[in-house]
Amino acid sequence: MRKNILKVMLFACLGISMVSCNNMLDVDPQDALDTEKVYTSVSNFEKGVLGSYSLYSPEYSVLIGSIMADECRLNSQNNGVNGFGNLLNRWEYTSEDDILLKAWKNYYADIYSINLLLENAAKVPVRNEQEKAKQKSLVAELYGLRAMVHFELHRNFGAPDAEGNKALTIPYITDTDVNKKPGKISLSKFYEYLWLDLEKAKDVDETVDFRMNKNAVTALEARVALYQKNYIVALAKSTQIINQFQLSDISQYENLWKDKSPSEVIFRLKRSNDNKLRPNTLWQDYTAGRKFFQPSYKLMDSYTESDIRLSNFSKDGDTEEEFINKYPGNDFSDKVNDVKVFRASEMYLIRAEANYFLNRNDAALQDINELRKHRISNGGQLNTIDLNTILNERYLELSYEGHRYYDLKRLRLPVQRLEKDLAAEGDQSELSSGNKAYILPIPLKETIVNPNLK
Repeated sequence: MRKNILKVMLFACLGISMVSCNNMLDVDPQDALDTEKVYTSVSNFEKGVLGSYSLYSPEYSVLIGSIMADECRLNSQNNGVNGFGNLLNRWEYTSEDDILLKAWKNYYADIYSINLLLENAAKVPVRNEQEKAKQKSLVAELYGLRAMVHFELHRNFGAPDAEGNKALTIPYITDTDVNKKPGKISLSKFYEYLWLDLEKAKDVDETVDFRMNKNAVTALEARVALYQKNYIVALAKSTQIINQFQLSDISQYENLWKDKSPSEVIFRLKRSNDNKLRPNTLWQDYTAGRKFFQPSYKLMDSYTESDIRLSNFSKDGDTEEEFINKYPGNDFSDKVNDVKVFRASEMYLIRAEANYFLNRNDAALQDINELRKHRISNGGQLNTIDLNTILNERYLELSYEGHRYYDLKRLRLPVQRLEKDLAAEGDQSELSSGNKAYILPIPLKETIVNPNLK
């Protein structure tokens, strides 16, 4: 029985499916790879590690973080029973929402595969010092991935960090015991587990930007510290990255999103046509020629005319409808782009916010102006700084990357939309922190089989 359980799909060419029964994760062994082969060599173990990347789809956070906020307006074609994310966008969803369930399953499926590898890593034969160092790095890489995926689950389904350490968030799973029914844990306990994993991840020796490298671990530490309001750590970690990475200048910016310029990208996940879910597919159905979401007027109107970030929007030549063009495709396909998980610009924004809350307003203003200098060709320099200024710059810089809703949520601020961005008359223009739709629920199917999650 144990041997059957320890079968999981670890390679990009294999799929994973999950059903709810008496635990959060049930891995379907159909077409699965017997993991015993994974542990026969360091080389095979590395293939298993790469498989954990193939399972992970942060696109769910990119989608939810955008459509729950004020970055998107619903396309008129995206309604009815075939609608995609329209109920989330209109704040009329329930705990049975399909996107929420898929996000939950995807993230915990990846955690299962990571834990499976970690539990069996000691089986791998190590023949020399080089392999010993490689295996140590691979294990550290897995700890970094586990921390990152848990943090995505917290951002989606946990309490706002503004509620304090006693507020509850999702379970932090560190084993493959399929009989457990874990309950929610406090934010303080969650972050205790997460920082332990981040500490273990520091042994990673990867340098490529599509793996969980040292800089990616540091960038994750900066992001996590910002959410925790640990501004001293957020300042230190973001500075480490800023000292190593330059911002893309105005001439490089569009190539950054076409995957032609590696500048300022700290960590990315490769995507191809084999990935059904990728940044390009979140906003429109290419097969049917149907748009799901368009950029909000609020967002488009927030840029100055000389801001290169306006290139993230385009107009359809036939309908004259604006569409989201931040992911315009690469040289091989107009429908494929990598996921940029961490960029240097986010580190400037993290440091600016940390400096602001540490009463270092001049330093915060300097970071915001440095970023704007690389995005706006005709001036754009600011003279004063406050929290709204910093959050607005995050809104402009990080749109459609999975930040806006989570930024507002972590600070317990309302989502506010323009009337002209509403899908229908009578829709709400503001989602306050007291509204039942403000915090995403754990999917109903999961709470039914595990009441401890309620």
